[in-house]
Amino acid sequence: MFDTQCIYDRAFHDILLRDYGLELPDALRLAMMGRSGDDLYQTINRFFPGIDAPEYVRRSFAAVADRVRDELVPRPGLYELLPWLREQGVRLGLASGSDRAIVESNLRVSGLKDYFPVSVSGDEVTLGKPHPEGYLRVLDRLGCAPEDCYILEDSPNGIRAGHRAGCSVLMVPNMVQPDEEIRELCTGIYGTLSDVKKAMASGAL
Repeated sequence: MFDTQCIYDRAFHDILLRDYGLELPDALRLAMMGRSGDDLYQTINRFFPGIDAPEYVRRSFAAVADRVRDELVPRPGLYELLPWLREQGVRLGLASGSDRAIVESNLRVSGLKDYFPVSVSGDEVTLGKPHPEGYLRVLDRLGCAPEDCYILEDSPNGIRAGHRAGCSVLMVPNMVQPDEEIRELCTGIYGTLSDVKKAMASGAL
């Protein structure tokens, strides 16, 4: 929903350099996208075995929380899509890899909290994306069958999680464009959330 990946990238880079004297490799930056919990820690330790990964993530998330208050930018079409979905009677849920504090801050700053009566954050699951646990928990709380749901994602790990949950996945790429594997997992790929709304309204979805 928000253009936060650049904020995460800068925070993880800055904390790694400031506190550990290390540069953030592009391969690790891409591997971390959408991950949370133990899966995120293991990913970091594959690149830097000596780092206290939970502490590094805690410090990085604290930096993210400080920055999103001033730097949060909605993806184009967000404030068009959500009211339209509500008008259609669509039930909405949120599965995020971010900690609960960041999720709540984003929803509060954006004024969108009332759109999401159900949300699951990265620190509330045992297995983060690409595991489908977060999405399955949202589906359970919404009372929805996977085959009746669309998932909107921008990260490869999020798309893998949505597909493994049994849902139809729509990708709205941001910093990472889909490769052949990701394209095969998606029901559709759209440039903006406005394009998603148009496709739904026209019956293409």
